Amino acid sequence: MHPMTESGYVPSEKPGCGASHPHSPAADMIVTGANVWTGNPSQPEAQAVAILGGRIVAVGSDEAVLPWKGPRTRQIRAMGRLLLPGFNDAHVHFVDGGLHLDEVELKDADSAAQFERRVRFQAESTPHGEWILGGGWDELSWDRPVLPTRQIIDPLTQEFPVLLYRCDLHTALANSLALQLAGVNAQTPDPPGGEIVRDNQGLPTGILKDAAINIVAAVIPPLTPARRLRAVRRALEHAASLGVTSVQHMNPSEADISLYMELAERGELTTRISAVPLVTTWSERGKVGIRHGFGSPLLRLGALKGFTDGSLGSATAFFFEPYKDLPETCGLLTDEMQPRSAILQRMLEADRAGMQLCQHAIGDRAVALTLDLFEEIARANGPGDRRFRIEHAQHVGAADFPRFGPLDVIASVQPYHAIDDGRWAERRLGAERLQTSYPYKSFLQHGARLALGTDWYVAPLNPMLTLHAAATRATLDGRHPDGWVPGQMLTMAEAVSAYTMGSAYAEFQDREKGSIALGKLADMVLLNEDIFHMEPARVRDVTVEATIMGGRIVYQSPGAEPD
Repeated sequence: MHPMTESGYVPSEKPGCGASHPHSPAADMIVTGANVWTGNPSQPEAQAVAILGGRIVAVGSDEAVLPWKGPRTRQIRAMGRLLLPGFNDAHVHFVDGGLHLDEVELKDADSAAQFERRVRFQAESTPHGEWILGGGWDELSWDRPVLPTRQIIDPLTQEFPVLLYRCDLHTALANSLALQLAGVNAQTPDPPGGEIVRDNQGLPTGILKDAAINIVAAVIPPLTPARRLRAVRRALEHAASLGVTSVQHMNPSEADISLYMELAERGELTTRISAVPLVTTWSERGKVGIRHGFGSPLLRLGALKGFTDGSLGSATAFFFEPYKDLPETCGLLTDEMQPRSAILQRMLEADRAGMQLCQHAIGDRAVALTLDLFEEIARANGPGDRRFRIEHAQHVGAADFPRFGPLDVIASVQPYHAIDDGRWAERRLGAERLQTSYPYKSFLQHGARLALGTDWYVAPLNPMLTLHAAATRATLDGRHPDGWVPGQMLTMAEAVSAYTMGSAYAEFQDREKGSIALGKLADMVLLNEDIFHMEPARVRDVTVEATIMGGRIVYQSPGAEPD
């Protein structure tokens, strides 16, 4: 008899062998004729995979795997196409992403005039009195890089409150009606960790930075259950179509987590979700014993998200030196960091309870301060498998790279930000600091682990765009076709590994997923071309033929041949 485990059938053959025992059960599905990149160092390549009970039970040649085929086994003939482990996006805002698919899209608005036209179009299709939400705008990519103001949208939106986020989510534009509903006026003080931008008369321009955004966001009516469900379903469909089989949702609300639980119970999750709520809520989970990696293969809790600083585009990322184009500021620490003793105590207690700490830090001083906090926590609470994470880790001082490895701090990075921000970052920082900005190769060279993600909806969810960005660093404006700071490029294998096994390790799930190996969850993506044997510039055009999650096809390209 072959052994059985709670997680499914596990064969007794050596890795890489198919089952040949005459009493072996038939697989639910087999994939044959594939070019399998397994991500498993002990068996890096294969031709076929067998799946039973949502788990991988054989990896090897067609001849080794075909004995698993029975009368009811579904066979996918891959016709030589590339089969990879499913992509695991280590940093998304999943419900917001689903909502954004139906909201005003300003990511590719290249001028204030186009910004205005998009808002006008959205107003024409918005029911009276509802909020107009969305955004993704980036004034630094406009012909005149000036922040928009409420005056350009007020005439179009007198009946609609408006809050439109900048592409980095650390700046937003509110119209006059939204400011009025929130009680924001000339006398409203700046909140700790935020700024209400004002004109020469002291009146709010509509631009809100970091904690100031919360003043207006607090008066937006909560999502109805039906609207939240529609957003999640849209996000799930979108993820499946792109080969994303796992996501790590940063800052979910309690309602988001509750809905995920409901969908998991009903078998309707087609993407695995790790929910990472704010560190300020740690005691609500810690008191009931939730620890890192807690949950089921479909839904996990146990990690917490905190914020050290803001963003580069909003000039709120916290640096040692002033901004080149704004010499009056070095950025901002968030309200969470004030006072430092409070966040240290909160993080100490959360770590002591066995929860994972994921801290947003973008500026070099913010990264250094976060590493200081992690060092103090490890020293105070003693040895343990913590897998600290710095989310974004965009700008790092040379002295801080060697600190990541010994502390096992994971750099959770988003390569698309590099090719997006690379259009204007030199104006903001100067050339010298750019050498250790978006420093993916430097992390690997110093022994740090990488986890790749997108920050969707801040950047597109499509993994092909992320891989293209990581391997080419070709900025979106076309000015750096050979790579912006090319020494920080990743090889395609490095990028895919960080997007699969790296992200799995970052959520304490590297034994469950991240590679195509015996006993692991059967999460895989079949691509229409081989991304390892083409010019990296072409990778962004590669598409998904099929997405398999837990041994079931959750997406199949309309043009794909039936199996």
